[in-house]
Amino acid sequence: MLPHVRRSQIVEHLKDVKTATSESLGRMFDVTEETIRKDLNYLNEKGLVIRSFGGAMIKEEYDPSLAMRTINSLDEKKAIAKAAAALLGHRECMFLDAGSTTIEFAKLIKKDSENVIITNSLEILNILSKIDGISVISTGGTLRKRSMSFIGQLAEKSIESFNISEAFISAKGVSIDEGIMDTNEVEAEVKRKMLGTAKKVTLLADSTKFSKLAYVTVCPISTVSRIITDPGTDISIIAKYRALGIEVIVAPLP
Repeated sequence: MLPHVRRSQIVEHLKDVKTATSESLGRMFDVTEETIRKDLNYLNEKGLVIRSFGGAMIKEEYDPSLAMRTINSLDEKKAIAKAAAALLGHRECMFLDAGSTTIEFAKLIKKDSENVIITNSLEILNILSKIDGISVISTGGTLRKRSMSFIGQLAEKSIESFNISEAFISAKGVSIDEGIMDTNEVEAEVKRKMLGTAKKVTLLADSTKFSKLAYVTVCPISTVSRIITDPGTDISIIAKYRALGIEVIVAPLP
């Protein structure tokens, strides 16, 4: 097969599966991983794919906007949010990062719970401003419009001053080897600061996140205390995380 034909077929394959490893593509096209890496580097230079850990993802999947992420897997995200909200008590201090699943979670926080919520998400701030009986704190910082999140040194510095009982975070990708992943380094740095102050970390991740890779590792998977996901996550994947001592809650779909 000529290189340009193979590269065209790689792009079409990635449009279907979204992400793939060099190893799997090598098997698919019966060529060496070195040949695939050269293909992926070429396609990356042309702006058709994004190189990631050990493979590539289609460009349209790279750093999607908040509006795009909000509509993807919405039923699953709502189910995860409901399961997370059921765990909340009263008078807790928690952090919610700027994710589409944490947005659904914010909508379910009970009024008059006297909880303190710290967030770098403009959308979550707007939601929580309408709920009575809770305290809402913004990290401040520079607004990144694509994700409607606050980033930068001001956000990072403010986070360091809080004692956070639990952080509820989202991810662009999740892997035992690569950990919690993101597609933007400055957003990842805000999460790292937040994780450094939290006594417990709960990851809200729908089933699609366990098949995705992103180029920035926020933290190792050992940082996470609990994962809440949906029934679409393969039971063998769930078993691997439980074997590491991580609590995994599977939120039922309506």
